[in-house]
Amino acid sequence: MRLTSIISVLSTAMLLQACGGDDDPSGGGGLSFSPTTPQTVQSGATTEYTISGLNDAVAYRVTLVVGANVTVNGTTATFIDVAGDGAADAGASENIALITALNGDTITGVKTFPGGMDNPASPTGIFPEGGEIVVEITGLAAGTVVPVAYPNAGATTFLEVGADGAPIENYGVGGALTVSGSVGQPIVIPNVPQSLAVDASVDYTIYGLNDSLNYRITLVVAANATVTFTEGTFLDADANGIADAGASENIALITSVNGTAVADGGAKTVPATTDDPAAPTGVRPSGGKITVAITGKAAGEVYPVAYVNGGASTLLELGATGAPSEIYGIGGKITVQ
Repeated sequence: MRLTSIISVLSTAMLLQACGGDDDPSGGGGLSFSPTTPQTVQSGATTEYTISGLNDAVAYRVTLVVGANVTVNGTTATFIDVAGDGAADAGASENIALITALNGDTITGVKTFPGGMDNPASPTGIFPEGGEIVVEITGLAAGTVVPVAYPNAGATTFLEVGADGAPIENYGVGGALTVSGSVGQPIVIPNVPQSLAVDASVDYTIYGLNDSLNYRITLVVAANATVTFTEGTFLDADANGIADAGASENIALITSVNGTAVADGGAKTVPATTDDPAAPTGVRPSGGKITVAITGKAAGEVYPVAYVNGGASTLLELGATGAPSEIYGIGGKITVQ
């Protein structure tokens, strides 16, 4: 996948010719989604859409639009434009779902790629491969979004609409995606297994968080957890109601949080296990998310686990079955080789 600037020598006329022209705003230019039927996922789960009939020399944008902001009829759609600025209103779709991979390359989750601050005088975009773009979308919390794609060109890099809300540039819409889940549940992405070499790092992003709460991130030895998708039960050998992380520091370390290096070369838990439950510290999200870098130390397997830094203990509290009794999220298993 080439995520780069549109070559400046491609004139507007060339773009319109390549994409079918603005005289066909009903999806035109061959832009087609699969699936076009409604889809459902639970929070933390992913689904894929394929956009076909594209021109490999043209950059495109993909946006998630809140379901209430768009009316879809087959392959055509009209959009809300409350501000009357000629651009479709995506709404707070980032609270429902995020784009987490493009053409197989994982990205930090976004509602729109490229971002909303893209410069229309020199826009970037997603270049198709073999006439296609494959978009992975991850559900965060209950709600519905509609994926929309269009050439990243025109008067603005947003989807331009007329007075009736119908797009005046080429576009395509996919089937509405409905997410089931509760707000506040940490979603750790990637949620699929990762492999890395000793001294190499992998980035995880934790979504769906409350910016007013403190969170803790812990690496748990894989043998101490039984994980099914985004849920797990944990070993509690001393029956103290706390998950046993094990000697995960021998396998991997959290080496940065929100772009700031962790002291002493990294830690298995941030903040440290010595945190005072009467006055807990923790990691504060920004924009509902926390990013962490995890670095391999020696061969083994660990899970990154995130949870609110509160309760009777600032560690992950468990019930009698080993299932957490507080809200938590689990990322994909990390295998250090």
